[in-house]
Amino acid sequence: MIHAGNVNAPDEELAMHYAREFYGRRGESHRLWIVARDAISELDDPDLLKPPFDRSHKKPGGYIIKHKLEAAKARAASEAGE
Repeated sequence: MIHAGNVNAPDEELAMHYAREFYGRRGESHRLWIVARDAISELDDPDLLKPPFDRSHKKPGGYIIKHKLEAAKARAASEAGE
């Protein structure tokens, strides 16, 4: 989901109409979630947003890039020592 924007409406039904008109009329949206502002909770704790473990291996190319970098550093060190 990507936040598209906000609507200000006096009730839920009108909020749905506004959301359709503002964010769905050109077909750029697949789904619209209309949520009352007071129902939104903000997660603002930086420690909760950081992963507890190094999971770079799960990113595309995580293992490959790490091993290539280590090999390049070893080559550079051996060439510098010659």
